[in-house]
Amino acid sequence: MEFPALADATPVMGIVWAYRFRTDGVAELISNDKIEAALAERGTGWMWLHLALADTRCRAWIAQHAPISELARDVLAGPDRHLRLDIIGNEIVGVLPDLHQEFAQPGEDLVRVRFVMTERMLITARRRPGHSIEINRRAIESGKRFPTAISFLDAVVDQFADAIGRMGDKLGDELDHAEDHVMHDEPADERQRIGRVRMQAVRVHRQLAQLRNLFHRLDPRLSAHNAILAADIRVLAQKLDALDNDIGALGERARLLLDELDAKMTAITNRRLYTLSVLTAVLLPPTLVTGLFGMNTKDMPFQNTEGGTWMAATVALAAALACYWALRRMQAF
Repeated sequence: MEFPALADATPVMGIVWAYRFRTDGVAELISNDKIEAALAERGTGWMWLHLALADTRCRAWIAQHAPISELARDVLAGPDRHLRLDIIGNEIVGVLPDLHQEFAQPGEDLVRVRFVMTERMLITARRRPGHSIEINRRAIESGKRFPTAISFLDAVVDQFADAIGRMGDKLGDELDHAEDHVMHDEPADERQRIGRVRMQAVRVHRQLAQLRNLFHRLDPRLSAHNAILAADIRVLAQKLDALDNDIGALGERARLLLDELDAKMTAITNRRLYTLSVLTAVLLPPTLVTGLFGMNTKDMPFQNTEGGTWMAATVALAAALACYWALRRMQAF
């Protein structure tokens, strides 16, 4: 069986899926061979196209067939991974974060979702599967309605926020478990667990802070053109603010817990070193006495005396007691 060469393949094969939405929000799946015709139609409603940037045919479709501006093409297929949200003419373009979709569950890795949105079209693109996009696609298949492109984008960002909220709850549970161990008199070393929670919280906090700042900066620019769209963006920004505060508090709590663990472990180490130092000081004089009696020289005390070994042991014990008494007098411990 012969397979077609890549150059001969239909460019729209790089499109993962496409939907046409009526004005009431009901979606209809469009097959790849009908996408070009659907884009050429001037009917009511709007379209959503989702692209896989890992497919070179998809990049060819963006460059040659996508009905968007050149600047929007650069954002959609470009290598830039920085978060952004801009207005280019009548288009809103951006790069948003999402959680990687691992089989049926979201992973902890953050991926990028690129989009170009107009009043009647939304094009999203990704290199790796995104959780929020997949969840909303399933919602469409289940009958959920999206009457406008901004309502769908709102659902994507909202789903991302919900996923981050669930991740925050999971990280909080891990911190609770680690905190129970840290508060013991002899705490277990939970640095690895706490460090992993803090690292994840810091990564997510960094993304959320950038994302909410983007929405806040876009709000006044949108208000002058589309008050309804600006209101939707404002609601999203407020939700991200609250979520960012929660994740930031989680990272700060992890940092304080690491400091608490370090302080406890340092105190335990100091206590053990103190005990070892006292034992060393107390046993030093008896060691000197036993070393003295161990010398093979003439005129050794108690060498020919009955019970000389016990006398030498008494001298060693007396030296240890004298050292202990002297240390107590000097308030060394």
